Amino acid sequence: MSKTTELTFAQEVQAAPTAVYYALTNGAAMREWLCNNSQVSTRVGGRLYLYWQQGFYAAGEFQKLEQDKEVVYSWQGKNEPTVSTVTFTLEPVANGTQVKLIHSDLPAGEDAAEMRQGLQEGWEAGLTNLKAVLETGLDKRVYDRAFMGILISGVVTAEQAEDLGVDAEGGIRISGTMAKTGAAAADLQANDIIVDIGGSVTKDFPSLQEAIRPYRPGDSFKVTYYRDGERKQAVMDLMTRPVPDIPAAPAALAEALEAAYAQLDKELDEVLANATEAEADYRPDENSWNVKELLAHLITTERGSQMGAATQITDGVLDGFPNNPAAWVKSVTAVYPTLADMVALWKRTEAETVALLANLPEATVARKATYHNIANGFLNGLPGHTRSHIGEIQALLTTAREALETV
Repeated sequence: MSKTTELTFAQEVQAAPTAVYYALTNGAAMREWLCNNSQVSTRVGGRLYLYWQQGFYAAGEFQKLEQDKEVVYSWQGKNEPTVSTVTFTLEPVANGTQVKLIHSDLPAGEDAAEMRQGLQEGWEAGLTNLKAVLETGLDKRVYDRAFMGILISGVVTAEQAEDLGVDAEGGIRISGTMAKTGAAAADLQANDIIVDIGGSVTKDFPSLQEAIRPYRPGDSFKVTYYRDGERKQAVMDLMTRPVPDIPAAPAALAEALEAAYAQLDKELDEVLANATEAEADYRPDENSWNVKELLAHLITTERGSQMGAATQITDGVLDGFPNNPAAWVKSVTAVYPTLADMVALWKRTEAETVALLANLPEATVARKATYHNIANGFLNGLPGHTRSHIGEIQALLTTAREALETV
């Protein structure tokens, strides 16, 4: 019989055993500190599947679940030759919970040394992040890594790149930059298309993440991008992601978001003032959205974000985000055909979001990482997305007026 060995870890967390147990057994909560995707059925004999964006995955099933005390599951990671066992034990201490982890039944041979080293590093990083997430709500995988400060508006495909005069397989289009970041200092601007970072092609989101992964805050790299069909380069300095100021209570969060939406609505109303139905229906080409469809996109994005928050509230997992499905956009414009209809629906959708945040359950707010992620997404993520499309609407209306005047 082959010899086996085990890895042992300990981490004290300033959180109650109940909060730690939830983080170890809930699929959505596991994404907040350990993995990037998960499918979890929390019962003895229930499945466990975890995935990391670097390409690693592990599968198993729960063998023992003792509420707030112990969690045991089988484990077999990618390219691992045998099934091993992961055991968490939770012990109340004065400042919270002492978490002990034993990863046992691991092959002891020299040929498995690299595998054990990977598990050692992975669990050490994971437990450190568990502590951070439960105590502060901040995911170290997000707030400790290198940060550019770009606001991404979408992916440019190889076909679109050719039409735009971009000599690349594709790229990342940005809608602007965050103030006082490396991207802002490098003078990147809205509609720039990033095609290379430090010599690595950035044709889509996975390649962008891979290109940034080797860098740390304080590092610099050369970014290659296209602006109006012209190839440009700049040196960008990296920093850590700024920690957003999140209101502590749902009522204050809803109030802050309502104020942000009011400002965005004012900007949108100014852009749409005196716009005609013909101008709102105008599209430069068959592959472009018109103004009404851009509003429908904002509405579906808002609704998708609402569903993401609702899923977290109900302890579920939303696996991915619907990325601009044409059928969804068309369904909205079909039911709300006029520009006035679309604007009214947009503002009602914003109001629904404000009401949702105002009514977040206490249990959701108590889970610091969950509350932080929901609040940050709505307060600091969506408004920037909306503002970028308001600028796009303004430019499209200008084009429409010029085109319709010549007809």
